[in-house]
Amino acid sequence: MAETTKSDDALAAEAQETSLVDDVELWKDVTPIPQADAERPMVQIAYEPEYRKAMNLFRGILKKDERSERALKLTTLILQYNPGHYTVWNYRSQTLKHLHQSDPEGQHLQKELAMLNEQMGNMRKSYQAWQHRALMVELLGDCSKEIEFVDQVLKRDAKNYHTWTYRQSLLCQYNRPEMWAGELSCVQALLVEDIRNNSAWNHRFFIVFDTFPLHSPTLTSDELKAIVNREIDFTNQQILKAPNNPIPLNAVEDFVLPLTKTAQELDAGNAWPADLNKRSDLPAPAAVAFLADSYAESQANVQQALELYRLFADKLDPIRKAY
Repeated sequence: MAETTKSDDALAAEAQETSLVDDVELWKDVTPIPQADAERPMVQIAYEPEYRKAMNLFRGILKKDERSERALKLTTLILQYNPGHYTVWNYRSQTLKHLHQSDPEGQHLQKELAMLNEQMGNMRKSYQAWQHRALMVELLGDCSKEIEFVDQVLKRDAKNYHTWTYRQSLLCQYNRPEMWAGELSCVQALLVEDIRNNSAWNHRFFIVFDTFPLHSPTLTSDELKAIVNREIDFTNQQILKAPNNPIPLNAVEDFVLPLTKTAQELDAGNAWPADLNKRSDLPAPAAVAFLADSYAESQANVQQALELYRLFADKLDPIRKAY
């Protein structure tokens, strides 16, 4: 059961809604339905009285399948207490979708997005809230401000999984050139700021490798080589900042190797820094492992590969020696 703690930003709006559940005239045609607890529950959840009343009324309107302004207000109150309540979010989405049918100017949806703009900072880890926002944007048919909004959220939490997922869904669903234009520079800035931002590395993979065939169906070999070299150069710079961090080199293996024939070709053809481990102040185990794999692809270099694997197992990563 999710906690029923109100978000800080919702406290200001609370005073406007506290009397909602006590308005007898407003709810006279709704039969509250209490929560179906066991006769002797092992743990009795200490709900706030107002939240309990609101949920009893919600179950009542849910049974009526009502889509109305009062239902919308009731979900507002409940979500202030429990922003992770999936059923309430879904009901709110469906209610707004219904109200939008008689609101051609989209005032309900615009108001909803304005509310989400204020509240998402505290609800950014709620996938329900992001799913709800996606539906509102889709109903409005205007995604022009969404990337900018996501940028603001990422300033508060640059590693939030739900925020990055929403960003990628926007890019894929709407696929507008102006939305893609700033993606590489955005993710590059985040990685320069924090090389250990796995979410940003994943997004770089997404925009460089997962999607470029879609946007460049006639990609030439020279263009492909330029992409590979660009990614290697950028990754080299980041590895030297934190050589014992495997993430950048893992990223290269993930989205550069598939574009080349072998690790050996990548090492030889692009002047891969084989002495990276010597150039850095700290050990660079990921670089050594990559180089060992590159050597292992050629029978002539097997001995060199074995020496590196021994170095890796004995000194750089002994905890995984058995593997």
